[in-house]
Amino acid sequence: MNAYELVMVGRETASFSVPYIPIDGAHQIKSSSSIVKSLTMKVMSGNSRSSNVLFSVRVEKDISEDYVSRLQLLLHELDYRYVAPPCPSMNFLRSHNEWIHNTLGPTTSWTTSQLDVLEDTSSAVIERSYPSADTEMKAIMAKLTALGIFLDDSVENDVMYEEIGSFGHHLYIGESQPSDILELYHECIKELSHLHEGDPVLRGLAVVPWINFVDACLLEKRLLTIDTELRASPYDMGYQHLAKQRLDGISHAARETSPGASIHFPLYIRNRTGIAEAYAAAIFKCTKEQGLPLSRYIMALPDMSFYIVVMNDLLSFHKEELAGETVNMIHLRTQALKENSGTGASGEWTVLDTFNLLCNEVREAANRIDEIVRLQDIEKIMRDKSHGRGMGLSEVDVTIALQWREFRDGYISWHLESQRYKLDFIRRTNVFCVKIVEVFNYRSESYLTLKLLTTPTM
Repeated sequence: MNAYELVMVGRETASFSVPYIPIDGAHQIKSSSSIVKSLTMKVMSGNSRSSNVLFSVRVEKDISEDYVSRLQLLLHELDYRYVAPPCPSMNFLRSHNEWIHNTLGPTTSWTTSQLDVLEDTSSAVIERSYPSADTEMKAIMAKLTALGIFLDDSVENDVMYEEIGSFGHHLYIGESQPSDILELYHECIKELSHLHEGDPVLRGLAVVPWINFVDACLLEKRLLTIDTELRASPYDMGYQHLAKQRLDGISHAARETSPGASIHFPLYIRNRTGIAEAYAAAIFKCTKEQGLPLSRYIMALPDMSFYIVVMNDLLSFHKEELAGETVNMIHLRTQALKENSGTGASGEWTVLDTFNLLCNEVREAANRIDEIVRLQDIEKIMRDKSHGRGMGLSEVDVTIALQWREFRDGYISWHLESQRYKLDFIRRTNVFCVKIVEVFNYRSESYLTLKLLTTPTM
């Protein structure tokens, strides 16, 4: 008999870790007392064999109080499917390595080790999220991703802040950029635009967010440097005038804006810093020649953008909690919801209530996307090896749905595989989620009947 930990979560669901066994049917768990200390679980497998396992148990009050369990449940709700990484695209990896060290590197003061990390991050997320993209499309998305990471880190430097602040102006009036790194960024944006010459609307969706991203980085720095008394940042126009008035004894103290009144602002700023619309548009542009009709999937783009930024925030939450970081969308939205909603699952609205809410919202967003691209219908005809003409589906519909599915799962897999996010506890665990379907007594003993909801995550 082996000992494992069983985690009972909330009233409706439970999740627990066991070695992988092909399982069908119900699972009966016997409780020796009303206060659960240990359980004996009888596992009925498809070939009628059974085994008894002793579990050590901890009981959670509600799933919203355990973000790890909620995240594991979300992967089930999304029907997340782990697929092993594809064979590396050596042409892409070689070209990206050369570009990072021979083109980007000389425009920065970063060390070789910093550039190596940047290379790994920017190439891995693109390879994992866009497995069907060709070398040309992967290369430009990886370049822009690397540049975006660098620029985001660079706004802390006041000299770079000033240079980055003039990027848009020089772009709009057709002047050269004030630094080599910004000139390189501009060149990559132009390269991306050339790859979208066939559709001006898709080009705008794919390109403009990279321009707006620069302004979003500047705005984020202002928000982090607000003088609470003057309610302005030193980087704001008019700040010096307000500061002089303060020295002259003029008070600017007043009621600050209520967090509840700015409930949509955290997602607004996150959409801009996350470049979500550009990454969503890239799902349907695997090659320069690919011409999937925008009208077939445009209605899904808002939810795709939401999925991209919120999944990143949910999967980043663990590492940020470990680091004590609180300046992120989840914490900012918690402040707003606490004032608006008042109470959560356990009383006062908490960050875990927000985490649970975002899990629900991203699940619903993914479901709407699946419906728009008819993912379930297309996966059914793929399983049945039939054609979809009788269902009004064409090869174009199949391509759109499958490229979304690839991104949907690959984007999550990249987070789980990246050491940056510290999600090994999900990667190394065979996680099952079950639903309590019956509670009954038999011969003066209590039993729970559980329905298996998931197979192992990975």
